[in-house]
Order: sequence, then structure tokens, then C-alpha cells
Amino acid sequence: MLPGGNGDALWIEYGDAASPRRLLVDGGTKGTWDDPNGLRTRIEALPSDERHFELLVVTHVDGDHIEGALELLLDQQLGVTYGDVWFNGWKHLPDPPEPVLEPLGPVEGELLTDAIVAQGLAWNDAFGGGAVAVPADGPPLETALADELKVTVLGPGLQQLVNLKPEWRLAVEAAGLDPDKPRPEPEEPLAPGLESLGVKPNVGALAGSIFEQDTAKPNGSSIVLVLEHEGATALLTGDAFPSVVLAGVERLLADRGDERLALDAFKTPHHGSRANVSSPMLQKLDCRRHLFSSNGSRSRHPHPEGVARTIAAAGPGSTLFFNYATTFNEPWADEELEGEHEYNAVFPEQGGSGLSVTLGED
Repeated sequence: MLPGGNGDALWIEYGDAASPRRLLVDGGTKGTWDDPNGLRTRIEALPSDERHFELLVVTHVDGDHIEGALELLLDQQLGVTYGDVWFNGWKHLPDPPEPVLEPLGPVEGELLTDAIVAQGLAWNDAFGGGAVAVPADGPPLETALADELKVTVLGPGLQQLVNLKPEWRLAVEAAGLDPDKPRPEPEEPLAPGLESLGVKPNVGALAGSIFEQDTAKPNGSSIVLVLEHEGATALLTGDAFPSVVLAGVERLLADRGDERLALDAFKTPHHGSRANVSSPMLQKLDCRRHLFSSNGSRSRHPHPEGVARTIAAAGPGSTLFFNYATTFNEPWADEELEGEHEYNAVFPEQGGSGLSVTLGED
């Protein structure tokens, strides 16, 4: 989990340890592109003939996911190549059933589109150039990358893309992507965080708090992926709605005849937001490693309720991985709390950022 600011930048390696294959899911914020532990530095550390990603996924148009990916595509001096780029741009958004006035395309979304087209990159090739989305019914979509990495798409559905289209410009401006406009207020109301409460978190009370789902249409359009390789499985969710994740997981379970989805890692939706981590979603997962990617700078992610629901559903022996140590997540490192609920909290080394998690090993 590279330091992506308040966003995601997930660098994935698989296969031969001496010559691994690589994927990149999102690029974090623009401000983290030059972070000493960030995406650009990580690429520059590779020999020039190894700067290849089997797949680049931009899960959705929010700035904390797309900005770093745009910096990457615009910096052609790095010599990075890609097997395929998955990103749902304006052309992939279906028309709503009722006519609407089509707004102009969003800033970073259109710039990313221009970069993909100008460089002649494969764009959603696994989907015939169409939208990365799941059909209304039937099993989830599966594809395979080099060295037998299976990728299953659980979301978004076409309805989430329909919902996004008439608000494309509005959504991008609300996410602060236009560099000529000031950053907006956070998209979620700020409630008191643990750092201001001055008390140890009450897991039971927080986990049982009233749940209200996220309604931001860009988040609802997030690409949700299951990655499987040599017995290791990870679920990556972008900022997806928990109802979309749950629906995708249930379709996958129905197709496979299982009751719960066994995972080696779960990247929590929307950085652990109280509005994107629901108990029904978590109860369908059998997972002991939970990943929280955020420095909390925008919306105090992860929220206490999101972490508490995760601890309550995961059960004994789970581990919480945070790629930053902040006032919003450090209370979860309380030894008494860890012992009481039988979990472990893992952070970067003191003063550092970013975190590596190895799957397929105990």
C-alpha cells in the first residue's frame, strides 16, 4: 500500500519473486507522486526493462485515486508500459433512461482519456473496449492475466455508471479535481474522531452504531476486483458502496457454491469510512487481513465505526494494516484493546509511510 495521501495506490506483485509480474490499482493524490516512498520513486528503482504493468486500474474518477495515475501516464520519460488500462471514462457511461443535459467531461478524467488515446494504450481491452462493469445477472466477469492471475470483476453494475453520467462534472468538482478551484469541504460530515474523544474505543458500541450508506455517485462507480493467484485471494474495492460489494460477493458465492468468500486480504472500501463498511458485507467475508489506505487528511479516515465493525466481524486472530500512522488510527494500537478483541494493528516504521503485505504465507 504505497503512500497515496488520503487515497489509494496499490502496487501488486505476483509470480516469480526474482522477476515478478506487476499490477497497479489507482495512483493516490497528485501530491504523493513525488513522495520519497511513493509511486514515482518505486518505478524509478526498477531497471528500465522491467517498468511494465500487466494491468493499470483506475477504479473511479475521484482525485485521490486518479491524480497520481494521471501523473504516471503523463510522465513518458519513465518508459512505463502497460498490458491493459481499465478505466471507465465518459464514453463508457450509459445514457440514463430519461434525457439529461450532458455536462462537459471532468478535468482529470478527460486528461486521462487523452493520455490513453494519445499513447495508443490498450483501454478496457479485456471488455472489448467497453465498460468495466458487471451485467445485470449471471456470474461475475472473469479474465486471466499472465502467469495465471485470475481477475474477477464484482462491480460496478451498469446502473452505477448510469447514475454517474448526469453528474459527471458535478462529481469531479465536488472531489476537488479542477486545479483552478479550491478544495471543497469533505464529502462526509465530520464527526468527533478518536483523537478528540480522549478515550479508548468501545468496539461493541461503535460496531453497533446506526449505518447509513455512502451516496456519492463517483464512489458507487468504483471498479471492484477479486485477484487470485496460487491459492492467495485479495478483494480490492476502491471506494465502492458496501451494497455493491455485497451483491458482487453474493453472486460469486452463488456461482461457486460457497457460503462465505475466503480472502487473504480485504482492502476496505473508501479507506474505512463509516458509510462504506457495513456488517452485512463483512459477514460474507472470511478474512483475517484488513487493509486501510489513508492518511486521514480529508475525512478522518478510517472512521472508528468502520474499524470497529471490521474487528467485530473478523473475529480472533485478525490483523489491521494501516499505511500511515495518524491520530485517526493509532488508538487501535492499544495493547489492552488488541488483547481484549484478539487482533493486531500493524503500522509503518516510525516516521515512515507505505506498507507491504505478503499474501499466501502465514
